[in-house]
Amino acid sequence: MVRDHGYGGGTINILIIGAVLGLLAWGRVSGNGVIRIMARIITGSLTLLSLAGMVFLFGVGQKAHWTSDGPGMLLIMIGVVACGFFAFLFGNLTFLTSPPQDSQPSLSLSELMRPPSDKEKGRP
Repeated sequence: MVRDHGYGGGTINILIIGAVLGLLAWGRVSGNGVIRIMARIITGSLTLLSLAGMVFLFGVGQKAHWTSDGPGMLLIMIGVVACGFFAFLFGNLTFLTSPPQDSQPSLSLSELMRPPSDKEKGRP
């Protein structure tokens, strides 16, 4: 029988959270529009989940009149602040504008109407 002493579980969670945040950051600056939209959807859902967690923990605190005999209410208060922070962070990531993409310079009508030169056709 294998016994788990609880070592390493926190490290794995931190690595998974770091990988997810790294992928979200990459998705936000990616040149591919589909990946940017997927990253925006994920950050939007994380915003809503964090906000729901904050509201739930606030409701638990209200029910207990913000008093308890142990460290439980302290953890509830820390959870409310942490969920609020994550809601703010992911909300900003969701609604920030994407970095400008490289675009072709606009052409004037005269440039569009002139015939292409031999160099533009690929001839020497």
